Amino acid sequence: MKTRRTLRQATLTAAILGAFLAAAPPIAVTARAAEPMMADKSAAVSRIVQIGVGKSMIVDLPADATEIYVGEPKVANAIVRSARRLYISAISNGQTSIFAIDRNGRQIANIQVSVGRDVNVLMELLKTAIPGNQIQVHTVADRIVLTGEVGSAGEAQKALDIASGFLDTQSESGGSGGTSITIGNSKSDVKGSVINAMTIKGLDQVSLRVTISEVHRDVLKQLGVNLSGSGASGNSFQINNPFAINGAIADTSGTINWALSGGRSLTASLQAFEREGVARTLAEPTVTAVSGESAKFLAGGTIPIPASESCTSGICVLGYIQQPYGVTLNFTPVVLSQGRIQLHIATEVTDVDYSKQITIAQTSIPGFRTRKNETTVELPSGGSIASAGLISTQTQQAINGVPGLMNLPVLGTLFRSRDFVRNETELLIIVTPYIVHAIDPHDVVKPDANFAEASDPQGWFLGRMNRIYSSAGNLQRPPGYIGHVGFIND
Repeated sequence: MKTRRTLRQATLTAAILGAFLAAAPPIAVTARAAEPMMADKSAAVSRIVQIGVGKSMIVDLPADATEIYVGEPKVANAIVRSARRLYISAISNGQTSIFAIDRNGRQIANIQVSVGRDVNVLMELLKTAIPGNQIQVHTVADRIVLTGEVGSAGEAQKALDIASGFLDTQSESGGSGGTSITIGNSKSDVKGSVINAMTIKGLDQVSLRVTISEVHRDVLKQLGVNLSGSGASGNSFQINNPFAINGAIADTSGTINWALSGGRSLTASLQAFEREGVARTLAEPTVTAVSGESAKFLAGGTIPIPASESCTSGICVLGYIQQPYGVTLNFTPVVLSQGRIQLHIATEVTDVDYSKQITIAQTSIPGFRTRKNETTVELPSGGSIASAGLISTQTQQAINGVPGLMNLPVLGTLFRSRDFVRNETELLIIVTPYIVHAIDPHDVVKPDANFAEASDPQGWFLGRMNRIYSSAGNLQRPPGYIGHVGFIND
């Protein structure tokens, strides 16, 4: 009896254990299968979208939504056609947030919407006009922000010009609508702006070499006769024939006196002058500047000239200003593309011209000759252009004399003076830009490299200004070498 009861208990226990073991695997599988579904439902979509005014877009949700919340309906609106799809429509400029909630109250979507100008067309224009660029276009209200990298300052400027033109077109067509503001008594329309946040991959440096070559020749001739005479009765006459162009430059004159009978006399003063001069100017300034920046170079100096006069208690003092002279170079390079350079250059050459000086109150004031050139050109790196060329010939001639007598053959020379001047100028300005990069300092040769002053015996007996040598370590002529080496003075 006892054995049967024990057997029935063991059988019942085994049945319960078997049923438990048979039910356990499906439960475990179901639990593991349910875990990914719970993860999918708990995952929320977070997006930041930009959309133009009047445009629409579709957003797919990861789960069924039972509630949609729009932060600012005046900026954007969300329309629900199905449980897992949103239709977002942009209404006006601004920012807003859209949230999607499922049946369990969990957030399944967080969409940050920025409504501004439609810049898709602008992005396509930039890709077409500037291929290979990495420009991104963003909108903040009615402003356009350009970010990314460009290859040169020229490409950055082109992108700004395109964006500005796009902005004006949108404003004129009413795409964004301008806002009227009043400043003082005038009104203007605010049509947005373009913000440049682009970076240039590598700022190019441009080295500009300018060659200014000029030859100036002048010829001046003067010949005149002044007559004076007196009679026995005290009568006298005088004929002065002044030089009309340059005036009397020098006292090169000869006087001839004739003593006539009866106390009469005749004096002839002969003035003659001739000058020929030539001036040569050669300047080759070289200046380096970063693309888009300006550079200035001046080789010359200043000279004081009177500018004002102040008198105190009968004592007058002249005031002076410093007048610059020499070669002045101003230029602004912009690297447009690889090897192409847009160059705005202004050159000026000013020389002191003592032949045009005047004297006021025993103070000599010289004249100045100035040649200027300002232009904008586009050149390849290493290409040259003659930005200014001038060949000028000026001739002036004047004859003064006594009417009628000055026209007499041969004898008319005694009654007239002739003043003649001719100026010839040949000027050429050559511009050559280069795209340069940094070099090793050991590759730069200085003008005073290996220079050494001559010793006293060499200066006394040989008349040398510097030593003749081959290198900095060996300051003397190499053995067996014939000819000059190293630094040479002409």
